[in-house]
Amino acid sequence: MCEANDRTRISFVREVEVLRHISHPSIVSYLHSFTTPTHHCLVLEYLAGGELFSLLDNDDRYGRMTEPLVRRMFGELARAVGWMHGVALVHRDIKLENILLTCDPFSPPSYPSFASLPTPLLKLSDFGLSRFIDPSSPLLQTRCGSESYAAPEIVMGQKYDGRQTDAWACGVVLYALATRVLPFDAGGGEGQMGNTAAQGREGRKALLFRIAKGDYTWPKDPRPFAAEVDAVNANQSQSQSQNENQDQDQNQNQDQDSDMDSPPPSPSPGPLNLATPGLKRVVARLLVRDPSKRAKVIDLWDEEWMQGPGAPPPPHRDTAAALVDGDSIGEVARTEVV
Repeated sequence: MCEANDRTRISFVREVEVLRHISHPSIVSYLHSFTTPTHHCLVLEYLAGGELFSLLDNDDRYGRMTEPLVRRMFGELARAVGWMHGVALVHRDIKLENILLTCDPFSPPSYPSFASLPTPLLKLSDFGLSRFIDPSSPLLQTRCGSESYAAPEIVMGQKYDGRQTDAWACGVVLYALATRVLPFDAGGGEGQMGNTAAQGREGRKALLFRIAKGDYTWPKDPRPFAAEVDAVNANQSQSQSQNENQDQDQNQNQDQDSDMDSPPPSPSPGPLNLATPGLKRVVARLLVRDPSKRAKVIDLWDEEWMQGPGAPPPPHRDTAAALVDGDSIGEVARTEVV
């Protein structure tokens, strides 16, 4: 629900128009909308798990995260974004707060088996800045979204392809899933999520400068014997992957949109080094300063990490006739807000 003024009205109408014409398992479902004299109201499906940001911001819950769960979450996000780009839709505000969980994966405290988690586990929401683009002329110029997730071309005021800036934002999300910090906030990897606003004007300038340069680092692993622990985890993941590949071969011709129930072991409490070399390679392909060299989200499945334990299957590349009554999409969903 939002106040009824010109700016929010355009955002509201745009979001309604977009959501009415799309349907994907990992995108929040539109139910109804209405306007009162003072407010615009959007009715969406209820998602019990809350924001992904809240999970990462909770010490106890995040302490039980595992690499397979990170892979599951990011894989579902990437499937949704890749599908959107296939139908020429860009989001332009991908961030942890706009990714909602369908359940709390750590409730009850005993943690259910990985295979018992619902599919999908998360859904992308908040389409007020989204729009359909013309793939033959994709460049946009409206500067929008959240600065911590903004690509270099946006912070430098250049025209941009929304598919490429969405890919950058996905890289920021994956970095945060692995580290609990945002890559360009508070000194490039050593701060806390959401801390930039508290730094004031100078902090904001430093943030934008780091983004413009594509300058980020990875936090140091504070665990003792980290290398030995990671070697054991890698061997376990390889064994799990071999077992799962047998099941995947039997189902490769089935519709994959609802088949995301690979069963890696349940997480155990304690700090883990989730920023593995494979995950870092995926982030490195997305956080590329030159947008022409940045990976397309749908191409990430050629990375071994994207196919490991917990991974959802690759998305379908054929998105023909994927929109709901696509011929009736209103002009507000295809143009920039003035």
